[in-house]
Amino acid sequence: MGSMIHLAVGRLEIDWGKNHGFRDHSALFQGEKDVADVPYYYAGKEDGTDFEGEPKWEPLIEHKEGLSKPLPLVIDRLNLLGHTYEQCEKEFTYLARLNGFDDASFTFAALRDVLEAVDVTSLSTDYGEGGEDFGKFFRRELGPRLGIDSLMLNDPLEFHPISEAMENLSAYTVLHLLGRNPRAAALPVQWAFNDLEIGRYARRSDFVRALEPRARFLIVTEGSSDAAVLRHALKILRPHVADFFDFVDMEEGYPFSGTGNVFRFVQGLISIAIQNKMLVLFDNDAEGVANATRCEALNVPANMQILTLPERREFMTFSTVGPDGERFSDINRRAAAIECYLHLDEKARVRWTGYNQAAGTYQGELEGKTRYMRTFLSQRQCESGYDYSRLEHVLDIVIAGAVSISEPEVNLHWQRAIEDIAD
Repeated sequence: MGSMIHLAVGRLEIDWGKNHGFRDHSALFQGEKDVADVPYYYAGKEDGTDFEGEPKWEPLIEHKEGLSKPLPLVIDRLNLLGHTYEQCEKEFTYLARLNGFDDASFTFAALRDVLEAVDVTSLSTDYGEGGEDFGKFFRRELGPRLGIDSLMLNDPLEFHPISEAMENLSAYTVLHLLGRNPRAAALPVQWAFNDLEIGRYARRSDFVRALEPRARFLIVTEGSSDAAVLRHALKILRPHVADFFDFVDMEEGYPFSGTGNVFRFVQGLISIAIQNKMLVLFDNDAEGVANATRCEALNVPANMQILTLPERREFMTFSTVGPDGERFSDINRRAAAIECYLHLDEKARVRWTGYNQAAGTYQGELEGKTRYMRTFLSQRQCESGYDYSRLEHVLDIVIAGAVSISEPEVNLHWQRAIEDIAD
């Protein structure tokens, strides 16, 4: 019979494989961090037949090593892989045309809405080996709610292509749709690989491993402090996606200190047609904005995004000091370096340091910025009372930039697939 492998949300199977034939879902997990004991379902005694007339068995459940991660965290990883919610409808359209059913009568919106409402925690425990797969779940639970179950009796020829399409709906689209369901959002995504390892059809390292280089993003910043803060922010605020991001090696001194050097570095990367996925992040100050604008004017390739630290409302009335004395000023696009996005006390103040000719405005610097940075970098986990809101905003910008690089690749895949059917 061979050995089986299952990817499931709770008891609902959304993908399976056998022996050497299985899809690689290792990118949904973080190697050893996500190794856990997960349930494995085997067929016990035969116990009647199911609603399709097929034999069913009492399940035997064993807990063995596998990979497990909460569904909402898996969704975040899917987005960085380019499999966003927006791509789900494109896959649905592709399957509708491939299987020849009318996606105007059975719509993606209808499938989405019913999956948002169905109680996926109430799955029966008598489905035998592996629980219930999505195809059976669709016919048993979703068909009646969608009002298309009657097609099975009245017009089997019309129901069959819909059922066939749902059998082949990708695991990543199912995950996205289930992620919108409050009941499912509390469930773990589990990859039960142990039987393949024991059967010697694959090695443990085929499942428990780091991300492939092609899925990762290299972040280039203006200096070592920017990189250190971003790396640490990912570690304590978004640990479930931190492994997607790499930084320039700083062990022997940061090689791109200063915005001018970063601009020249970007020019060089573009000239050699670098293939890595890259995010170039500039400060929200006079120099950073000026050089980001210079970079954006270049022929920036699709695998590179030019980003600037986000403007903030509270920066519009920030304490500053300069030749004209102390006053409240707008430091957006003038003096908001990475340290301004940390938790600041009532003494926080920017000192104007000089006029930036290229930007046509004054440049400033946060006083005592090293002290604020050291306080943050000393944290081993999120601390009560520390304001992370500005750092969260920075991470949102970085992650959105990464998704904007990877999503078009998936989009192009579905566009070509749909066009191939039309041809």
